Amino acid sequence: MGAALTCLSLGMVDWAYRYDTRTCARAPDFCMTLMPVLSIPASLIVALVALTVAYRLLGIRPLLAVVPPTLLPAPFPVVAAQAVAGRWSAVVVGAVWAAALTQAVWRPYRILGLSTAAVLLLASLVVLL
Repeated sequence: MGAALTCLSLGMVDWAYRYDTRTCARAPDFCMTLMPVLSIPASLIVALVALTVAYRLLGIRPLLAVVPPTLLPAPFPVVAAQAVAGRWSAVVVGAVWAAALTQAVWRPYRILGLSTAAVLLLASLVVLL
């Protein structure tokens, strides 16, 4: 699920910027469309709905303690992976991120999930800075 959401989000933002570049190619001065601005909130809304459905299927109530930590810091590891090794590594990191935070909800895997998410976030911040 995390891989699919990451791939969809990266594709949506990439498509929006390509659309903006094509539309503004002939403009002599400043040109900006709404597509890049709206692509990020749209991808967050799609991810929120998909995560809510996935958590419901797994029997996890989509608590406020589960969904925001999955969505809000997620761009850091994904952008770091894309900057270092390309798009498919970003998809893999998105899948690992979603799996780690989903494991953090279940009691037996809580330490493993939180430590995996913390390592990913710390490594991504080191790469980005």
